[in-house]
Amino acid sequence: MDEFKVLVEEAGYIPVRTVYIRRFTSKGLSDAKLDEIRNALEESGCQTVIFDVELRPRHMYQITKELHVTVKDRIEIILEIFRRHSPSKEADLQIKLASLQYELARARERVMLVRAGEQPPLTMGPGQYEVDKYYLEIKRRIQNIKKKLEEIRRKRHVHRFMRKKKGYKTITIVGYTCSGKTTLFNALTDLNMKVGDEPFTTLSTKYALLKIGLWKVYLVDTIGFIRDLPPFVIEAFYSTLEDIKFSDVVYLVVDVTESLDFIEEKLKTSFEILDNLGYKGEVIIVGNKLDLINNIEALKPVRDLFESYGREYVFLSAYTGEGIGRLIEKTEKILGYGSYIELLIPYSNKDIYKLITLLREGGKGSLVFKEDGAYFKGLVRSDILENILRNDGIKVRRLERDLDIEAGS
Repeated sequence: MDEFKVLVEEAGYIPVRTVYIRRFTSKGLSDAKLDEIRNALEESGCQTVIFDVELRPRHMYQITKELHVTVKDRIEIILEIFRRHSPSKEADLQIKLASLQYELARARERVMLVRAGEQPPLTMGPGQYEVDKYYLEIKRRIQNIKKKLEEIRRKRHVHRFMRKKKGYKTITIVGYTCSGKTTLFNALTDLNMKVGDEPFTTLSTKYALLKIGLWKVYLVDTIGFIRDLPPFVIEAFYSTLEDIKFSDVVYLVVDVTESLDFIEEKLKTSFEILDNLGYKGEVIIVGNKLDLINNIEALKPVRDLFESYGREYVFLSAYTGEGIGRLIEKTEKILGYGSYIELLIPYSNKDIYKLITLLREGGKGSLVFKEDGAYFKGLVRSDILENILRNDGIKVRRLERDLDIEAGS
């Protein structure tokens, strides 16, 4: 209920009373439960009832008919928040698509009620069209939006392909809404993207380029997860969430100031969403907001929970920067340090300028131009080394060094 109240407030409503419902009947609610809500409305003067479930149109109609107030469900609240936070044309398209898919699933039943002489609360769409015309109009609009989003998706695919071709890695920040994802993004990039305590501050993907060890990395900040996120919302935002699927590493951010039960539930939900998106790569669990923890001993149950997942984890404060270094170290370990080598590229090699550029981008060490060629000694990424070894006439010797110490120097 705490989470739902946050959603309701962010949508612009003030929660006044809470009524708990065990089940829905064929007409929506039992007479006793309707009376309980009716009394709460009379005492508070409220004009809106919001349910923390996805209501069927028939239930919404029956409850509205009995109570004579506006009735909304969880999905409508989430969509209202999306509309308030939409920062871009792509986000607008994704929100419209989610809204239309939400409406499509209800269109036939709503219009059947209209044709039967009833007037259900049609919160989205006119509702007075003939059933087929109304239904087909929604489908037509959905297809038009999908075409536009598919074009954006193709462009993203090309960008990902080019980044991978150049040897860049991708790290995506994911996690529950309000866990501090964008604050972590800012801490790692020295940028100043909008952050806030309200849910869904980030609806459009944010990108930044940074260096971690030998690697150039694209850091991605994505839309926040939430309990019971409807499948059609995931589908609508797929062009944004698809970056997660192709990431080399995922930072799963968790707010450690919350109760253990809450943290456990959010971790479970987050890993389920990652699995549904098809992500199979490395995950680092990031226990954020360490600066708000007075007693470090209180984190032991959270630490045990993190360890139970068998993933790398780190505690940090994205706000103060404490622990960011440990996150970078773990990330560098996952991405790989490379090999410590010395090599000589003769001036006669036709690809010498290309190879020198690769060494400068994917290596760390000294590059000296001698009489017989370009001499390099230091660390080089494994993919760069493989590229170099394909060239004839290049002398390469692997050196025995403590690569971990060398990479962190």
